[in-house]
Amino acid sequence: MANRNDRSEQILRTAMHLFHERGFDGVGVDLIGEKAGVSGPAIYRYFSGKDEILMTLLDEAIDRVLMSTGGQFDDPREELEHLVRGHVQRALEERELMSVWTRERNSIPKAYRSRLSARIKRYIDRWVDCLHACYPNQPRDVLTSAVHATHGLIDSTSMWPEKSLRTAGLAHCVSTEGRSAKEASDCWARGNTVAQPQAADGPLIEHSGL
Repeated sequence: MANRNDRSEQILRTAMHLFHERGFDGVGVDLIGEKAGVSGPAIYRYFSGKDEILMTLLDEAIDRVLMSTGGQFDDPREELEHLVRGHVQRALEERELMSVWTRERNSIPKAYRSRLSARIKRYIDRWVDCLHACYPNQPRDVLTSAVHATHGLIDSTSMWPEKSLRTAGLAHCVSTEGRSAKEASDCWARGNTVAQPQAADGPLIEHSGL
């Protein structure tokens, strides 16, 4: 495949918009080419097909979140705050990309899944390790469930109605709700029952939003 350039970027942005609007299965290579201003066959100069376009977008979604949540912290509670705010920032500022991530990550063929799953697991493990440093006596499976629930909440904003996204102070509101991971651990520590969130998309790439 050719190196990324202006044309391949145009193809990716066009595909991202179409996947966001119509879903992966509702978009063909010819339509992507038409909207991007190239012929369908010309797309194959840059990508092997629609699957590679989707995988490239999913990798980009992970990369963007990792950039927003990177860094090292001595205080795990400060790190948790940073993780929540960074993830929320990406979900709100890159809505189309994150909606593709949320809805289409299980549309990729099996050949790509193990690599994607490994990247997601490393990100989930970082959250769980952070929570475990905050609450060392809590079981990791409870902390993992709390992380999945938190990611599900944050990532769902990519599919909210446009009107809801214009709410004043939305980023702060979602960040506050995103701290449910911490609140779930507090609840467990007090001896209350913590609901175990089920993975919305099945066991493959688990529910993690990212």
